[in-house]
Amino acid sequence: MKETTTAPGWLLVQRVAAIAILLALWSLLIASGTMPSMLPGVAQIFSGIGEALTSSVFWAALGRTLLSALAGWVLASTIGVLFGLFVGSIKFLDRSTSILIDFGRSFPVLALMPVVIMLLGSNARMEIVVVALSCLWPVLVQTIYGARRQEAAVADTVAVFRIPPLLRFRRVLLPSAMPFIATGVRISASIALLVAVGVEVISQAPGIGRQITLMQQAQRWDLAFAYLIFTGLVGWSLAVVLQQVENRLLIWKRLEND
Repeated sequence: MKETTTAPGWLLVQRVAAIAILLALWSLLIASGTMPSMLPGVAQIFSGIGEALTSSVFWAALGRTLLSALAGWVLASTIGVLFGLFVGSIKFLDRSTSILIDFGRSFPVLALMPVVIMLLGSNARMEIVVVALSCLWPVLVQTIYGARRQEAAVADTVAVFRIPPLLRFRRVLLPSAMPFIATGVRISASIALLVAVGVEVISQAPGIGRQITLMQQAQRWDLAFAYLIFTGLVGWSLAVVLQQVENRLLIWKRLEND
């Protein structure tokens, strides 16, 4: 049986309709008076987004947040991929470190913020470290899973023909782990932006999170929500771009599944 696929145009209509329904429900809740008076209406939020887009302060804050998030994400991805391939390809290390890795990915990284602030101060370096610690675990765990997943026939072929380690890494280990690595890197990119904004809200480090706090203190709830929504749109855009890059890099995997 052939699988039915949704046309791109119809899929776009469905997504736009879902957003329109959500905005209509928001407006109805505001009009009914059941929501707090500080909650801005849809028109006020769009007006706030327009005001933010023309503000140099907003763009400077967004740039600082994106720079810290990107630096932490790249650092975490590099360490996670290298360490994950090393651990996942050696059964002894995989078994012996499993408890430590499970504990590390379950540990609330934001709880370490007071210690990191005490050591580094409330600045961009502190933010990068916290973002890197938060993004490390998805990349590390996914890479380990990918390094583990080798078909028995391929492993036997490598052993029988005594393929050199470097060639085995390039032709066997890395291709089999790449889909898992791509997933971990994409997930961690969204985490990076969320954590960066959260760190700025808590520590008042320069960035979009601090601007959100300042807008709340100034009772500019329209701008506070506008900053939040626009930051979410930036995160969504990054996820879409990474998904497209992943699809292009792993086109061989999709053709193989088809």
